[in-house]
Formats: sequence, C-alpha cells, structure tokens
Amino acid sequence: MRSPQLLEKAIGLVEQFAICNRCLGRQFAWLSTNSTNESRGYSLKLAISMIADQMYKMGEKERGLAILQDLARNGMFSPAVTLCKKYGSDIEHKERCQLCAHGDLSIFEGIPLIVERAIIESKGYEFDTFLVGSSMVKSLEELNEEIQGKFGLVHAETLKSDFNRELGKQLSDKMDWTVNFERPDIVIFYDMKNDRVEIRSNPVFIYGRYCKLVRGIPQSRWDCKICKGKGCGECGGTGRNYPDSISEYISIPIQEALKGTRFKFHAAGREDVDVLMLGNGRPFVVEITKPRTRHPDFEVLTRTINSHAHGKIKVHSLELTTRKKLQSLKTSASETVKEYRALIHISGEVSAVTLQEAMERLTGATLDQRTPHRVSHRRSDLVRKKQVFEVRLVKKDAHTVDGFFKVQGGTYVKELISGDDGRTSPSLTEMLGTECKCVELNVTAVHS
Repeated sequence: MRSPQLLEKAIGLVEQFAICNRCLGRQFAWLSTNSTNESRGYSLKLAISMIADQMYKMGEKERGLAILQDLARNGMFSPAVTLCKKYGSDIEHKERCQLCAHGDLSIFEGIPLIVERAIIESKGYEFDTFLVGSSMVKSLEELNEEIQGKFGLVHAETLKSDFNRELGKQLSDKMDWTVNFERPDIVIFYDMKNDRVEIRSNPVFIYGRYCKLVRGIPQSRWDCKICKGKGCGECGGTGRNYPDSISEYISIPIQEALKGTRFKFHAAGREDVDVLMLGNGRPFVVEITKPRTRHPDFEVLTRTINSHAHGKIKVHSLELTTRKKLQSLKTSASETVKEYRALIHISGEVSAVTLQEAMERLTGATLDQRTPHRVSHRRSDLVRKKQVFEVRLVKKDAHTVDGFFKVQGGTYVKELISGDDGRTSPSLTEMLGTECKCVELNVTAVHS
C-alpha cells in the first residue's frame, strides 16, 4: 500500500528525527491553515498510525510494525506505543524533540516563564500595542532549515515564526495587550541563546511648528570646526560655535517628557543663523529614541519649551505623528512654497521704472542656482533649478528696497538678490545692473 506524498514525508520525518506534534505540524503549516501546528501534527501521527496498523493487519507486518515503532519511539505518540505493545514490541519513547528542545525543555514549554519576565520588564513603559521578536539558538534554526530543505517541505513555517506567534498569543491572553504587526509601540524581544528578555521601545514622532524670534541661533547644534566639539581656545572651551540651537530648545524638553535616550530633529528646510522664522512657523518633527512615555501633555510641553527658550523661539501645534509624516516632511522640503521679506541695499541709483521691470521679470522666472560660495564647504557643487512665484519690491530710499519673495523651497534668497558672482541667474543684481545685497532677511511663511 502506498500512502500519499504528504504522509510519506511525515513518515520519513518520524523515521529520522525525534519530533513532537507541534514540530511535525509546523512542517505543513500552510496546508489546512484553520488549525494549529499541535493539532495538525497529532492528526498526521494518527493518520500514520492508522496506515501502519492497516499494513500490519493486511499482511505487511514488518513494514507496518517498523513505522509504528518509529512513531512510538521518535514520535512519542502514545497510541503507537499501545499498538507496539499489542504486537509484542515494547518501545521506550524518546524524551525530547530534536527540532525544538533547548537544554532540558522544549522552547515552547519555556514560554510561560518568558511571559512573566516580559511583563516585569515592560513595567515603566507606556504603550498601547506590542509585537514579539526573537533570536533563535543557531543550531536549532539550522537543523529546522536543513530538514525543510532535505524533505522539500515547501509549506513549512519557520521555528522562529511559530515561537514568536505563541509567545505573542500567551502575552496577549494574559495581559489583554493588542498586537500590531505594522507599527507597534514596543517590541518584546527574546534572545534565546543568552536567555534575555528586553523591551525595544519604538520611536515617538512629534510634529509641530516653530517661530524663531531672535537672530544668531542655528537650527542644529554647531560644533567648533577646530576641536570638533571637544573644547579649545578658539571656542573658549565650549566646543561650539554657538551656545544654543533651535533643535535643542525644542527637542530636549520633549526627550525629557518622553523619558527617551536621544533625539533627532527634522524640519521642512532651514533658515540661516541670521534669519528669523516668522508667521505660522516652520514645520518640524522630533524623533525620540527608546521612549518610556508616549502620550505627553502637549499644552504643558508647549509651555515648557517656550519658557526654557526665553523668548528666542516659540512652538505651537504639537501633536503625535508618524514616520510617514517625517519622511514626507523631508522629501517635500524642496517642493514647498516659502515666503520671505528682505531689506535690500542697492549700490547704484535705480529708477522706479527699472525696479518695476525687474520685479515683473523675476516673477515667474526659473532660476539656475549653483551652490553658493557661503555653503560650498558643506554642500555638493550643483546647479539647481528653482521657481520664483512672486516678487514685490518697494523703494524706501535711494539705496534701500523692501523685498517680498515667494519661491520654491530650497531657493537661496540671498543669492537671488546678490547673484553670487553670477552663480545665480537671473538675480536682482542682474536685473538692476547694480550690486544688490540682502541686509536683513525673514522667512514669513512655509506652506506645507
């Protein structure tokens, strides 16, 4: 009698390996999926036992008994043990499954204790959702992979997947926690080799807008070029070119409130150190690593940030956001529309007609902007095309003009005015035929 191919593979597994119900069922996990590996494995062993018993009774005694003996010994299957005794073969079954035993226990038998340890480790973390992760003992993982390859078990589930699912299920059942496979708040990670449970708290992302009200503050920490932040005579031992930064004023209070380990500050572009950010402010996202708290009081947090900044910056509209929002903020920074007010010094005499013509010619123009001299040490030397949407120029006196510029994000407005020795074209200097210089610049709007 010839059994179906699936059963032949199951018989081959039982012949060669000490294998529990769960591990046998796992080798066929993606067949008849509305079941468990444990019940699937038991059913396979029962079917094998029935086939072997039929063989024995239909004249294939030797082959039938051999299968029953393997099933009793390696499969640790009590109905097969009973049949062996009935047919005069007393079999002592093996104690441990080769595919899941680590030390004296199956890795699945150790899950309840891991659950208790995970609950203890998770105390002090605020979270709504979780996911389980693990690293397997290499020898077990390799054995399972070798077996699946050897027997062509294309419908098998990995040992890690089975273990993680069971650990997650028992945690969820015991604590009524919610699993989230896409964006969990925490990952409960079990290092099997070192028997270590750790909580990996995923980052929190907080969106907001900031206004910069004082000149002379960089957006990010600016370390001394000479000592690279260590402290030297050039920087007065501070290690910095500037004592503070927008990112620190905003991010440090957020990191403290969320009890995180570090922060990353991301903004929709940046203004120069000597430029104000006015209007509704510049959008930003603060990413907090390994937070223990995930839901701060945003009213309190806003007051804390603004108080600690001593009027230099102000934030508003703080809210929780996602990594997707952060990515959108970064990728769209050069596509947003930004508005600027500039105080411009004009060297030569310029008539009202000439000023009007320059304003009209620059409105709607496409700029070719080569990386400015002033930032060439830190940015690639490229020519970027940028769109100018609107320019308004109002003469204040013979050599001073108020300028309004509505431009594509990433436009160097100072160079739009000066021309930067021809590196930006067209420019106000080019249009007026006389040197123009931005004396004072403010960002008045960032449209996101």
